[in-house]
Amino acid sequence: MKRSWIGLGLLLALLGASLLCASVMERMHRPIALELEQAGRYALEGDWTHADAQSRLALDDWDRWARFRGCLADHGPIEEIETGMASLRVYRQVKDSDAFAAGCMELARQVEAMGQAHGLVWWNLF
Repeated sequence: MKRSWIGLGLLLALLGASLLCASVMERMHRPIALELEQAGRYALEGDWTHADAQSRLALDDWDRWARFRGCLADHGPIEEIETGMASLRVYRQVKDSDAFAAGCMELARQVEAMGQAHGLVWWNLF
């Protein structure tokens, strides 16, 4: 009987840890997506000072969570996003407004999808 209670305790601890990780994954990607969208809007308006600042903030936030994300997420989408971010750095450096804005919006959707893929919603159970 003792083993059953220990097993139940372990299962509950595992459930709690997974719910916490799902919540953190969803919450850490939302601000990055918003920062990328804002950077794209600034670039379209020709405000490179703010576009540069917002994109750097988004890239720094992305890098800050790299190890945690790497433990929980599929590496295929992570590599696609990081490839897009490398392109974004080049667009920012040459100040190509159209490509930079398009890259920001595309990356924002990908980052948002990464967070939603780990969120606690019923369709992620299937």
